[in-house]
Amino acid sequence: MKLERFFGPEAQARVAQAVRQAEASSTGQIVPVVVERSARYLEVRWLGAVLLAALVTALAETLRLGVTVRELPFLQLAAGIAGALLARLPPVERLLAGKREMEQATRARALRAFQERDLHHTEKGTGVLVFASLLEHRAWVVGDHGIHSKMGEGEWERAVQALIGGIQRGDPASGFCDAIAIVGARLAEHFPRGPAQGAGPGNELPDRLVQEKD
Repeated sequence: MKLERFFGPEAQARVAQAVRQAEASSTGQIVPVVVERSARYLEVRWLGAVLLAALVTALAETLRLGVTVRELPFLQLAAGIAGALLARLPPVERLLAGKREMEQATRARALRAFQERDLHHTEKGTGVLVFASLLEHRAWVVGDHGIHSKMGEGEWERAVQALIGGIQRGDPASGFCDAIAIVGARLAEHFPRGPAQGAGPGNELPDRLVQEKD
């Protein structure tokens, strides 16, 4: 799933505008990040190769296709190559990788992005990462200590589901805009920006969508 397909200039501008609107009513510092994938899942290629080779072998034996003992290794090799190639298709790769493996990989990649984008260095600990991984159809929202101590992870579930829904619809840019709006509303409740609470810090982090290719 290539980023260029989903995030042209207009889509990037929409996401950046959503960040600016969300930050206008709170002291939160939101950074949206999207990656094509969170891990390589190299074992999936081997699994695809083994499974298809085994399936073809079983069919050859069961259906008595007339494959000789000398021909069988070549048939298995061809099936193995085809299986490895099929495993590169996103739906097949997701199926073979498994939900648990993808969940762990995406969470680890989101936490790495949080560190890489300096979200842990904001003045009042109000950095928030809105993260999506396209291949896995997974999303995470991670808040810095100042926000997490008051809100925890449960506060972000609606935003996560909105972002995942956008990816599944084939419109991840809209998913980001929806998720950022939800995050902004929650931040405005807990960390409002206004005269009574002080102006808060300036715009410490970029508003643009950060994109990372495979």
